[in-house]
Amino acid sequence: MQWGAEIQWNSKSQVLMSEDSQVKMRALQTQVFDTTDKEKTMRAVVSTLQDLFFDIDVLDNELWVLSAKKMYPSTVGWENNPSYYNYKTDSLILFSRNYRTYGPFQYRNDLTRITVTIRPKGKTQLRVRASIQYNIRAVEDPEIYQTFFKTLRQSMFLSAQKE
Repeated sequence: MQWGAEIQWNSKSQVLMSEDSQVKMRALQTQVFDTTDKEKTMRAVVSTLQDLFFDIDVLDNELWVLSAKKMYPSTVGWENNPSYYNYKTDSLILFSRNYRTYGPFQYRNDLTRITVTIRPKGKTQLRVRASIQYNIRAVEDPEIYQTFFKTLRQSMFLSAQKE
């Protein structure tokens, strides 16, 4: 599999880039927890992401959505391109004399984004879904999601032990 940024004109192109079926991806990205306490679950998600060295960007306690990012050291020499420093990860378009596209994505191989949503499942459970992108592509590796959910379960267990 080649990891590389490509120009995407709409969300359909992102969906079509997925190599696995969407049903299989949802199964990897989603786990059910035997609790109804959204607030404690959200706190555990925040703790988990901080333990994994993510920076929290969005935390919405009404929609129960959390978004975070993590930057990795780059080995491709992005520091020599001044347009990279003008790029903000929360903005969409950057134009420079030499590079015209949606941000300097040729250097985005150091960015991982994660979005976590918490939804009720029945009357006694919560469904937690983690959607991870690396280098502007959906992560399809089951081990990555298993690591996240394992760490989340440990965080929830430890917080329950404190009480």
